[in-house]
Amino acid sequence: MAGIILHQLEISPFCDKVRRVLTYKGLDYAVHNVPMADLGKLKRLSPVGKVPILELDGRVLHDSSDICRALDLHAPQPALFPQEPKARALVDLLEDWADESLYFFEMTMRFTWPYDRERWVSEILKYDNALMRRIARPLVPYLTRKQGTGQGLARRSEADILEELKRHARALGALLDGRDFLVGESLTLADIAVVSQLECVAGSGRGLDVLRSEPAILPWMERVEALTGGPAIR
Repeated sequence: MAGIILHQLEISPFCDKVRRVLTYKGLDYAVHNVPMADLGKLKRLSPVGKVPILELDGRVLHDSSDICRALDLHAPQPALFPQEPKARALVDLLEDWADESLYFFEMTMRFTWPYDRERWVSEILKYDNALMRRIARPLVPYLTRKQGTGQGLARRSEADILEELKRHARALGALLDGRDFLVGESLTLADIAVVSQLECVAGSGRGLDVLRSEPAILPWMERVEALTGGPAIR
């Protein structure tokens, strides 16, 4: 059995982030795609009970940020962080922006907007049996909207959400102006974390056009994807 096992929901941006780090570092790993019906069983592996969970040579790790840092210690090259303290701090901030802000855009757009949710609910349930798919199909958009409403974004209109997303895209375009990567001269965890969220945004019916509006974004995404395993499911 592989020394590294990733327990994942295939279309989760956080699982995608971990997969990209594993690929970038050239590490062999096995994947366990967790059916939605089995998510409750994850507490046998981790008290958090959420994916991604990584089994790394006998250790069980959870939370994508912690997993990525553990992998950087496990396989230090190529590094995910620059050595200079201010640059490393910027990587931390951009990763947090991706995980705690951009995430709610892709989640709301893919799973609650009517022209996207049928496809993405089917994707998230594809490892479940027919009974679970039938039961969970209406629940996934409801629970997603509930989470997004608690955070605040899902309370807003689609037009407002798209305008806010455009503001984020303009900020990202400004950061990338004249640069190949977000921080320093080489790929860092900041690039991987942001791309993993934007791949999901691009998989929504309206998201790709927003990303195209900033000329620097899609070429940068392609550079990052070329180093980390290619595009995600869109």
